[in-house]
Amino acid sequence: MTTAANIHKKLVTRLLLGWLCLSLILGAVVFFVKLEEIDERVQDIAISESMLIIKDKRFFTPNLSEPDYKSLHDSLRRHIEQGHFIVLELYDANFKKLFEAASENADAKEAHDKYIEPAEIAAKQNATMFTDKITYEKFFIHGRIFLQFVVPLFDDSKKKYGYFEGVYRADDHMMSDVRNILIGSLLIVVLTVFVTAAIFYPIVTRMNKDLVTLTDDLSEANIGILEALGSAIAKRDSDTNTHNYRVTIYAITLGQALNLTDAEMRSLIKGSFLHDIGKIAISDAILLKPGKLTDEEFEEMKHHCLHGLDIVGKYEWLRGAVDVVVYHHEKYDGTGYSKLPGEDIPLSARIFAIADVFDALTSKRPYKEPFSYEKAVGILKESAGKHFDRRLVEVFIGLSKKLYDKTVNMEDETLEKTMLEMIRKYF
Repeated sequence: MTTAANIHKKLVTRLLLGWLCLSLILGAVVFFVKLEEIDERVQDIAISESMLIIKDKRFFTPNLSEPDYKSLHDSLRRHIEQGHFIVLELYDANFKKLFEAASENADAKEAHDKYIEPAEIAAKQNATMFTDKITYEKFFIHGRIFLQFVVPLFDDSKKKYGYFEGVYRADDHMMSDVRNILIGSLLIVVLTVFVTAAIFYPIVTRMNKDLVTLTDDLSEANIGILEALGSAIAKRDSDTNTHNYRVTIYAITLGQALNLTDAEMRSLIKGSFLHDIGKIAISDAILLKPGKLTDEEFEEMKHHCLHGLDIVGKYEWLRGAVDVVVYHHEKYDGTGYSKLPGEDIPLSARIFAIADVFDALTSKRPYKEPFSYEKAVGILKESAGKHFDRRLVEVFIGLSKKLYDKTVNMEDETLEKTMLEMIRKYF
């Protein structure tokens, strides 16, 4: 993925996350605001309907005859059967219950047992509902709104003569309106935030256009620096760039097979390019000596890993190469340059060691002809657990034949192009 594509991907991701977060936050705010509005609407309707009942002052007349009491009670029953109330109760000013009527459907029984009776007892004990103001409690049963409210009743002289208590059950039409209001409001919020994000996207990308171009240029320049440094060392050592190209391709392929993260892949790639950068500090007499090195010369040659550390360790962008540069000559059995054993050797260095040796075995060098694929693989197998991590050798051998056949006869230009295509996925 190019830097520009990566930046656009991050921008889209962040805008989508911002859209989601804002939608959730604003949606929650709108949801609760609308619920308050719905509460007020239900309360107004419920109280309006209750006024039709309590306007008959006979309910509060003392010493009613039996026929009058029965007639009034029957009228309350009709309101229960024909209207939206499931409970109707009338009290005098001293909380004495005068009339009561309740629906017999399942919702009414559940509402009475779970909500109405406990709330009523608490209200009377604590004087929380039976006050000089209209009070109410809302609850839900099976997703339907119920409203329990108490209305204090005053005569023309402002003297309180009783209370009306009712439990209002929202009908299907009202519940449909409630759902439509809530869903519509949430959709408006979500679409508004989305449209705003969509409008800002091209504005932000246009503002970032120069930055994206500069970032791409810097990325290409950094890759070019890696390639130039690696090639300079390779040419000084063996007069060829192909070793760096192939060994980087091998290392990337093995790293991908091991599911390395993008950050780990970038470190591996940098290390593959710069693994021998410390040879800059090795004299030509030792580096280019055609014959076998003496013990003293070999000890000097081993210092190129630490020389490499001095070079790449000073620069933040190159620091990811340190593990490969310093430890690519370690052996799994602990007999390498620094005697570091097993998995104490950084993973990128263990990966690169296999790629480096495989390429050395299958390449023509001043001191040898290239080994066949079969012979090279045989050496890797023999060295598994000694020179190399056995698990990594098994993975590499599983993909090596196809990789070898693809690269063995590639021209330098094709090798370079293939390598750069693989690298750009990570930079």
